[in-house]
Amino acid sequence: MASVKFVPVSRGLKVILDYVTNREKTVDRLITGVNCVASSALDEFEAVKKQFHKTDGRAYYHIIQAFSPDDPLDFDTAHEIGIKFAEHFSGFQCVVVTHMNTAHIHNHIVMNSVSYETGRKFHQTAREMAQVKEFSNELCRRYGLSVTEAKADPFRVPKWKKKLVADIKRAMERTRNRDEFVTLMESWGYGVKWEDGYKYITYTTPDDIRCRDSKLFDGTLTRENMELYFEMGGCTYLENRREDAFRNRDAAPTVDDVVCGIANAFDALLSGDETRFHMETVYHSEAEMRKLLALGHKLSRIQVAVQDDDSEEAKRRTEQNLRAIAELTEQAARWASDEDDDEQQEDEEEFEQVHGFGMGMMM
Repeated sequence: MASVKFVPVSRGLKVILDYVTNREKTVDRLITGVNCVASSALDEFEAVKKQFHKTDGRAYYHIIQAFSPDDPLDFDTAHEIGIKFAEHFSGFQCVVVTHMNTAHIHNHIVMNSVSYETGRKFHQTAREMAQVKEFSNELCRRYGLSVTEAKADPFRVPKWKKKLVADIKRAMERTRNRDEFVTLMESWGYGVKWEDGYKYITYTTPDDIRCRDSKLFDGTLTRENMELYFEMGGCTYLENRREDAFRNRDAAPTVDDVVCGIANAFDALLSGDETRFHMETVYHSEAEMRKLLALGHKLSRIQVAVQDDDSEEAKRRTEQNLRAIAELTEQAARWASDEDDDEQQEDEEEFEQVHGFGMGMMM
């Protein structure tokens, strides 16, 4: 999805123009002046300010229009969109530059703060910001690109997001692994991007709205918790818990209850916190462990010393469980100690969008 950000001004006009037009980041054909000549934009901007006696105060606006790496987009098309986007600011001079040095394509628009037509200064109001974002979305729709959602608000969740959350949990109740989950969600019209090397799961609704798991405002649905849920047999665990609840006439547990229980048990395993669990014995068979978990007990360690039977199938299942636990332990350790590397592939290139300047400007 394309996003639009007004970047706080912290540098002079010449510095920002030099930065965005740096040939290590772009090429000549991706530098265009709107209502001015790009190569002489500094002088033209200053001339307009002097003409209307408005040389003090804010000198320019810096806007970043960033596109999703999932969209089918080339640099020239992105630049074309950037030019049309700049034309939205009627009566203002702009320099539009498309950067090529990051995995996600993005445009920089540097706009004079003073109109060359009226001499009035541009004021960034909340209404103007909403109009700008909607215009960018409209351009993306014309070019067949995804659009950005409105600014997330955990206290005012839109209906489409509530439905997405409900459908994700409904799918979790019915599937036993990631592949089954993705297949079921796709059968309901959703797209699911759940790939190795990415920190987040990204969903696309039937109405083509993209949303990361981190924007669902539901801790149950983070990638880490969902992978634990499937690796630790969450669907079976939920079924067993519901059977026990039915027999005991208790309230039926939810997916949230199961994820919370599994996450807490796994966290206890990693931390070795002896105060957070109750152990009946040191060694348990696979069936005993499942029963203890179903009853809500928390175990300090998983040790399988007693087999329910001597069959090869039982041994194979046990080995699979132990491998899954070992893999999850390693994965949790990576998340805890090397989170920056985990985000590298997807999020490094979004630095400018989030913070308002590139790594080169920090040096």
